[in-house]
Amino acid sequence: MCHDMIEVEKMGKPAVPIVSGRFEDDAIASSRTFGMPDLQFVIVPRIYRNLADDLCVSQTEDVIDDLIATLTTETDQVSQNLHDEATLRFEGEDRYDAVQKMNQQFTARDWSDALPIQPPTREAVDKLIAGTNLNADDVVCDMPPGFGIATVEQIAINSAMAGAKPEHMPIIIAGVKCFSVLGNEGGKSLLMSTSPQAPMLVVNGPLAKKVGLNGGSALGPGRENEINITIGRAFYLCLKNIGMWYPHKMDMDTIGTTRKFVPCLAENEEVSPWPSFASDRGFSDDQSAVSIFTTDGELDVQDQGNTSAEGLLKTLAYGITFGNRSVGHLQSQERLIFMPPDVALPVAAEGWSKEDARNFIFEHAYGSLGKFIHFMPPNDARVEEEWQWIRDKTEQELIDTKVPLLASPDKIDIVVVGADRAKTLVFPTGPSAETIGIDQYLP
Repeated sequence: MCHDMIEVEKMGKPAVPIVSGRFEDDAIASSRTFGMPDLQFVIVPRIYRNLADDLCVSQTEDVIDDLIATLTTETDQVSQNLHDEATLRFEGEDRYDAVQKMNQQFTARDWSDALPIQPPTREAVDKLIAGTNLNADDVVCDMPPGFGIATVEQIAINSAMAGAKPEHMPIIIAGVKCFSVLGNEGGKSLLMSTSPQAPMLVVNGPLAKKVGLNGGSALGPGRENEINITIGRAFYLCLKNIGMWYPHKMDMDTIGTTRKFVPCLAENEEVSPWPSFASDRGFSDDQSAVSIFTTDGELDVQDQGNTSAEGLLKTLAYGITFGNRSVGHLQSQERLIFMPPDVALPVAAEGWSKEDARNFIFEHAYGSLGKFIHFMPPNDARVEEEWQWIRDKTEQELIDTKVPLLASPDKIDIVVVGADRAKTLVFPTGPSAETIGIDQYLP
């Protein structure tokens, strides 16, 4: 909301956001980020979205005088020092004690993920910078949602905190760059949402194998996923400290999700019967690339005995048919399918291509319109004009109306991931994934 109010102010019209209580820190952070740190706002206790009409009216009436006063009173511009020390020094009885104190302060300032980090010393950062062909002060991009300037040195600092190695840097840099071009303004509005959207990194090509990224049981803890976790963590710390994605400031998630630790994994190309996801995006097999998906939940879709292509894919089609469907914004909804080899191989063995599988899943992924759209009442002002015919239907008629889950087969992405067993992982996603090459950042 603050972003929109700032845009109104730029048009020469006074604007004062009405901010719900827990969004005060977010309003301050957003005002700084989007170029108007002295933006004034008034605060109400409750969020309006699911609030009864009488409570909406009463809490607004309570702040009308404050609202008028804010609109009609001149205020001095806010002067704020947004710069922290360039170098921090921590002392202790020994190095371990000093590192402990560093971790305590970084956690207190919310610069870490609340897990122990490595000291981003000058030596550690310089080693990481040497892992790419770029210079320390080269600007990779401005990073959403706060659009901080992501220099190679800033990326290296956060990667050092995560314990990354020099050979990981090209992947991390490519991931940061890829995220900056994802969707509208790098998916800014999704990251700042109260829903649990989170990025997911998938790496294809020779570099994934070279650095040790896992494409089998790739999303869990443990030794085999050390590199997955380290690179994902480095990306998250960049997103947090460069992109300013701080909880309760630029990240207003209602409940949260462990996906915000940011998973990174490889596609299981060695056992996949189909071209890789990066190949689908125009990259050759000898090129390395990273793709970023914006996930919004996940579901394990398991098959307990089907062996034919149609049987396995029907299980998937029926399994992905869950969640909501925006009335008039179908194009923003997609599905990411992490298909294990025990599903992909039997399907391919019957001569099905990845495109065939995607088309089949789309054609069988139907559901009840009434159930898909129940989250948004038909009389809601946000219902698009093309969908306003639903207002003339009874609840039962809408329940009985069957519609496709997605707009087209292109809204389904299939990536072969996993160990043996026919258990598929499905993620609601959107906007569409972006893919960029990694090799351009190799030393």
